[in-house]
This record gives sequence, structure tokens and C-alpha cells, in this order.
Amino acid sequence: MKFGANRSRMYDAQKTAQVRWDQTTDFWADGAAEEFKEQFWEPLDRMTTDVLRGVDQLSVLLTQVRQECAFGE
Repeated sequence: MKFGANRSRMYDAQKTAQVRWDQTTDFWADGAAEEFKEQFWEPLDRMTTDVLRGVDQLSVLLTQVRQECAFGE
């Protein structure tokens, strides 16, 4: 399994969403915007970062498994 391309797409999507959110806050800056940010945007951004970190860790482990299995051949 190769995670590189999908990880890159997720990372790019996160960065694009951040840019769009930043643009939105130029025009939407009331209590509802702050509530949306706290309840939806920030948790989503943190979860995405956590998923990316998990994919990185899983990729390292799978590479290690492949190397160890190939070594035994």
C-alpha cells in the first residue's frame, strides 16, 4: 500500500480549506462565525492533522514490515 498520493491530496485539501476559511472570516465575523469556528472548523482541522500524522506513522510501519519480510526471503 502506498499512502503518498492520498496523503498529499488530503494535505492539499486541508491547506485549501484553511485558505478558504481565512477568506470567509474577512466577511463573516460575528458570533455565529466564532461558534462555527469553535464547534466545526477547529475540530475538523485538528482531526485532519491527526489523520495525516497517523498515515505517516502507518506508512513508516508498513515500510518496516516490507523490509523485514523481504530480508527473510
